[in-house]
Amino acid sequence: MTKTLNWILFCIVLIENFSTINSGECPSDEILFPCSCVLTIPSHSYFLYNDYNPESIYIEQRSIICENIHNSSFDLSRIFENLSSFLNFNDTNFDSFLLFNTTIEYLPENIFRNLTFKALMFQDNYLLTTIDLNAFDSIKDFVEVFETFNTNLSDSDRLFSILKTFSHLRRLSMHNDKITFIPDYAFNQTNLTEILFGLETKRTSQPIETIGQYAFYNLPNLKLLRIHSSSLKTISKYAFAQRARSQFNSSFLHIYLAGENLQSNSFSLTSLSRFRTRPVALHFYFTNLTYLDEMIFQPFLETHPLSIIDINFTNLRLLCDCQSAWIQRDYLTTIDKLENRIHGYRCWTRDFSNCTSNK
Repeated sequence: MTKTLNWILFCIVLIENFSTINSGECPSDEILFPCSCVLTIPSHSYFLYNDYNPESIYIEQRSIICENIHNSSFDLSRIFENLSSFLNFNDTNFDSFLLFNTTIEYLPENIFRNLTFKALMFQDNYLLTTIDLNAFDSIKDFVEVFETFNTNLSDSDRLFSILKTFSHLRRLSMHNDKITFIPDYAFNQTNLTEILFGLETKRTSQPIETIGQYAFYNLPNLKLLRIHSSSLKTISKYAFAQRARSQFNSSFLHIYLAGENLQSNSFSLTSLSRFRTRPVALHFYFTNLTYLDEMIFQPFLETHPLSIIDINFTNLRLLCDCQSAWIQRDYLTTIDKLENRIHGYRCWTRDFSNCTSNK
């Protein structure tokens, strides 16, 4: 009797809020409980986006958040099933979905039913281990942003297979997960401009050991790539290779690499000279490079007259010895001017006249 009464009351609440749902506003929390609909993603849930300032995401459209849920019986699919049955066809589009601080372990097939989202964000879900290959199949043509932070996701093959279906993806941000490799030909999105796997400031990382061949090859508009991994030891021959680009699209590609296991011999021959005609800014943080190998970095600088190398002050082991003489020989201009193409290089005033490589 009590269950029947509760169900009747629930139906009454849904009917009372039906007009609100039709109007394009947020549906009642009773429909979504324990989740909720908001017009602004809360400021306490953010994803680290740049070096110094966390990005607070402010969205003035309807978004759904499920946060601080630690009930083992919580059924996320049921939430969206209930919501879908009370929404008009023209009212199923939302801006973002945020799953924040829950004990959810698995995201099942077609989890959102007939609802659509532009951004999918998963933060502080430490037990989230598996996402069904078809979990987001119904919204794959809508997703523009995919972000994770502090999850237990580790199946790279599965995850990148899912990501590859997001044809309109423009930003990927993944931090402090368990992803150990980026597959060959991992991406194919025309609109994808930003990829972040950890931040070079050591605030976040990703335990990537391997970057596959041609991983970023089919990304004609990529502008920012950040990889911070203390497990990354080798940059393979075609890891950063880029497809031929239009002469009208010559924007800088910024690549930030950070990791204690990156050394001077970590770079395969020609691994940094396959950017076609695109200018590239290559930034190093917290590496163990002791010198810049002429066979690797001189061809890189010659791929485009505007390409630069940024040797951050965090690269403490970098030496001023004869292995760096080629830099002095080929790229010394005016020390106090910005046109030097190896930024942060500390050896401009060193005398390399006795080095045989300086002939």
